[in-house]
Amino acid sequence: MTSKPNKALVRPKPLTIITTHFNPDYDAVGSMVAARRLYPEALPIFPGGSDKNLRHFFIQSLIHMISPSRAREVDLSRVKKLVLVDVRQPDRLGEIKRALENPGLEVHIYDHHPDAPGDLKGSVEVIEPVGATVTLLTELIARRPEVKLLPEEATMMAVGLYEDTGSFTFNSTTPRDYLAAAELLRRGADLNVVSQLTVHELTTEQLSLLNDLIASAETRQARGLSFVIATAQTENYIDDVAVLAHKMMEMMGLSILFVLVAMDNKVQLIIRSRLGTVDAAEIARKFGGGGHTAAAAASIKNMSLNEAKNALDHLLVEMLGRFYGARSLMVYPPITIGEKQTLAEAREILIKFSINVLLVVDREGRTIGFISEHNVSKALYHGLLDYPVGAFMNTEFASVSPEAGFAEVKEAIVDRKQRILPVVENERAVGVITRTDLLQVLSWEGAAENGGLAARTKASPSRRNLAALMREKMEPAMVALLEQMGALADRGEINLFAVGGCVRDLIMRKSCHDIDLTMDGDIDAFVQLVARIRKVVKVARHPRFKTATLITADGYTLDLSTTRREYYEHPGALPVVQNSSLRMDLYRRDFTINSLAMALNGGAFGELTDFYRGYQDIKEGFIRVLHNLSFVEDPTRAFRAVRFEARLGFRISKMTATLLEGAVANNFLASLDRRRLLHELKLILSEDDPGPAIKRLGDFGLLAYIHPGIVLRADHPRLFTRVRRVRDWLTLTFPEKLDLAWLVYLMALTDQLKPQALTELASSLVMKKKEGQMLALERPVCDSILTRYKKKTRAVKPSEAYRLFSDLSWPTILFVMAKTENEELSQAGAAYLTAYRTARPLSSGQELMALGVAPGPAVRQALERLRLARLDGLVESRDDEINFIREHFGTFQ
Repeated sequence: MTSKPNKALVRPKPLTIITTHFNPDYDAVGSMVAARRLYPEALPIFPGGSDKNLRHFFIQSLIHMISPSRAREVDLSRVKKLVLVDVRQPDRLGEIKRALENPGLEVHIYDHHPDAPGDLKGSVEVIEPVGATVTLLTELIARRPEVKLLPEEATMMAVGLYEDTGSFTFNSTTPRDYLAAAELLRRGADLNVVSQLTVHELTTEQLSLLNDLIASAETRQARGLSFVIATAQTENYIDDVAVLAHKMMEMMGLSILFVLVAMDNKVQLIIRSRLGTVDAAEIARKFGGGGHTAAAAASIKNMSLNEAKNALDHLLVEMLGRFYGARSLMVYPPITIGEKQTLAEAREILIKFSINVLLVVDREGRTIGFISEHNVSKALYHGLLDYPVGAFMNTEFASVSPEAGFAEVKEAIVDRKQRILPVVENERAVGVITRTDLLQVLSWEGAAENGGLAARTKASPSRRNLAALMREKMEPAMVALLEQMGALADRGEINLFAVGGCVRDLIMRKSCHDIDLTMDGDIDAFVQLVARIRKVVKVARHPRFKTATLITADGYTLDLSTTRREYYEHPGALPVVQNSSLRMDLYRRDFTINSLAMALNGGAFGELTDFYRGYQDIKEGFIRVLHNLSFVEDPTRAFRAVRFEARLGFRISKMTATLLEGAVANNFLASLDRRRLLHELKLILSEDDPGPAIKRLGDFGLLAYIHPGIVLRADHPRLFTRVRRVRDWLTLTFPEKLDLAWLVYLMALTDQLKPQALTELASSLVMKKKEGQMLALERPVCDSILTRYKKKTRAVKPSEAYRLFSDLSWPTILFVMAKTENEELSQAGAAYLTAYRTARPLSSGQELMALGVAPGPAVRQALERLRLARLDGLVESRDDEINFIREHFGTFQ
């Protein structure tokens, strides 16, 4: 019997795909429908995103008919022909952009957009200045009578044609577009559906003006409500400015909008309000106009645009007395000390919470005074720390109720020169307002005297609305869930916010999947509200940290927490948590870029709260801590700073870098909790390319806190690059195993450590037993294989590869593939994982015993020999296996 040579894996069949731009519109979808008729062998693929208009039932039904795939579902390396419709810019292709790197790729382009820098070139190009790409494809179909269209397909193409030509009103419309519409009607397009799906478009002048208004929009917050002021100037009179205001309200998800447009020697003021608490007509009347509560307008004469805007600014500042009250300004709950407690205890509380003033309460909890950090320091100087606070407190003070207006708050703090103002309800302090809190509003008012609201940007918490970004970057079902949660919060009189990384990612225009929510109410009561209207399959509560996790029946995981403040008993300890206000909750975050909150309540859905310049740091690309003891209180933030810097492409700010270096130099990280360190290390090593982050860990001296023996060698970057290639191979071949990649990087990082040191490392990091064994116990076998095959260049037989790798874990095999310079060994590892490890004999143990093989070890040995023979091509059929056993019968007795 002759043996067959080992066959290479079957080459996958080449693919032809049709795609369009990210967030496709009607013209893009209609063009894909048309292109599929011209390329019947092609696979339609959406690159990602979804225009909200595509949710219409007709569109969804048609999309279902053409059965498009998502880019992540397709092996893009197989693409040999790429058909692009309505797009030429590579950056608009989403994940499909990777296919452009395929050798020998053939690109066909159908597009009607003007040329732009960076446009792709194709071997076939149909690029002409018509009103819609659908027109070009309709013309091609018309020339080919054998190409048939279903009425639904013709309708979808017509929708795209009508949309991109503005129902044939745009200047870009050509006679060819009319002829294309006629061809589609002849083929069964339904104009009733077209009229349902298309809307009247704005004129070119209106679109230009709307663009100017959106670009100028300034967002401010008062009494928890968001006000947007937008301004523009035009030489020509433009009709229906009110329509543009309506468009802005819808596009930006606004609650209150002021539009000022200078034209025709006057300024048009348009006001829209969806909230009864802000009367649009009252404001318009101040400018000689009128209207009703929700909509009003005024025509302002004898003022320039800037003068009219400043007048509106001053009016809004006057209204701050109504909008800003004690309840919205206060920080809660207040931190207090009993009158009998000592000054030493007062000093400890002041330091623990980083505050300057403490309220003093009597035995019943009533506020009777306050004591400042300055007074406590004086007491320390005089050796009086053992004396009671009551002996030195200030007992002359004003207080206000939560419903007090801004003027009353200002009078108490400014006129009385009071450092802290208790907000009292039922004789108990429910919050405090400090001078700093008041300064935020006063600086806003001062800004109006010097140029209006635009100058207030840095003086008050930044307010923007992310509702449009949410609908662009989140799944529609997730947005609907958050809107539902916001409605529940309204019902329970709870303020609900999305916080942290998701808000950061939205601002960076990235997709957002994992959402953390925080609220200022009873978390258990809110969970019960959610459970009444939505099926919850699991609830996990964590009372110590005042958090809970909800898993809904439709697969969403929601991490809930109460707004809270934290303090640390000692450096590196887990935080002690107390309820607090949103401002204090955001202050406890690791970095400014993660200290953002987005409102989910109905009246303010999508509004951004930013007390600590997080938005600006995101736009400028900085990682910045919120206070100077950040790395001392939580040393894991040092590793997190490096991870975010590498992942986001940001820079650690100069001051933050200095603080990090100081924490390392003073060994503050020695108290680092090893379990939390392992968690951060996993996150770093799970990034697509951890190499840059690892280098930065070395630059800051942080690798020594993982293990003192870890030192980056000159050849480490090259090794990390090889690991990344293996990781990319794993992503394409076994994506379900990608969670093991971090261990491969850890093996590369600790390559110089001996097995004993690796055992110590695994133990100190409290790694799982199996992970520790992979890291330490398999290292000698791994090193032996690498040494044995260092100089061998011959091919590794399949049976040989099976013997080498069958007892090793996936991470170890992947590490061998990455580290070896012997490509034959690397390929053998890949072949083992893809094919050899699953090879089995066709014959069973029972059949072998029927041939005379003794039960027990002899059967196992015979089956193993058959497996190896099958791998090497020595046997193929069951008869071959029986002959093989008979041939070698004596070796199995």
